[in-house]
Amino acid sequence: MVSLTFYGGVNEIGGNKILLEDDGTRIFLDFGMSFSQSGKYFSEFLQPRKCNCIIDFQVTGLLPKLEGVYRQDYLNYLGYAEEEKSIDAVLISHAHMDHAAYIHHLRKDIPIHMSPKTHAIMKTLEETGSGTFKDFIHHTETFKIRPKKSGTGYTKIKGEDAKNRRPLKVFEYGKKYSIGSVEVVPYEVDHSLPGATAYLIHTTEGTILYTGDFRFHGYLNEATERMVETAEELKT
Repeated sequence: MVSLTFYGGVNEIGGNKILLEDDGTRIFLDFGMSFSQSGKYFSEFLQPRKCNCIIDFQVTGLLPKLEGVYRQDYLNYLGYAEEEKSIDAVLISHAHMDHAAYIHHLRKDIPIHMSPKTHAIMKTLEETGSGTFKDFIHHTETFKIRPKKSGTGYTKIKGEDAKNRRPLKVFEYGKKYSIGSVEVVPYEVDHSLPGATAYLIHTTEGTILYTGDFRFHGYLNEATERMVETAEELKT
């Protein structure tokens, strides 16, 4: 049975977090921030607590309450037991924060799929952006300690020693690949930043088109037209 559960992006612009389930395969389509919901609680000078952020985000409705999805380093700090991974992949449509901001909160073993241009943007945001929650390409261990080299006491793991590269799939447009029971074909579309992607997802019960954000009037309008024509030919 194929199902779609919307944890964001309904009756609002952005905030997309859509869970696709098919024959044991579980994929999130985007994992973004709801600007309207976030604005009710946080601002430039009032940010979530890193030490309690998963709970803060869940209580305020910014993140769904799901097991096997979120960073184990944060959950361990909060006293939660180890959880088994429950998501096979996250497909990112583009690098705007209302579609990609909450990659930071995901477990380090969940594969993140994105276009080459989206990868370049997310890497730049991670390296040069301000703010606390910007682990997009890497997962930087937080609250983790190790014995001091002197042999006396402990010290926090920092810098490059704390970084783990997330399992990323940087795909080629138009090339089909599989995730469990589904097959995915990414298509480039025009949007207000490079690398925007629509996904044709072939499930066991038919094909789903997830467009993300797109437009017909930009410099890549022909790419958007091709995506629509392809979808029409497949009768999605």
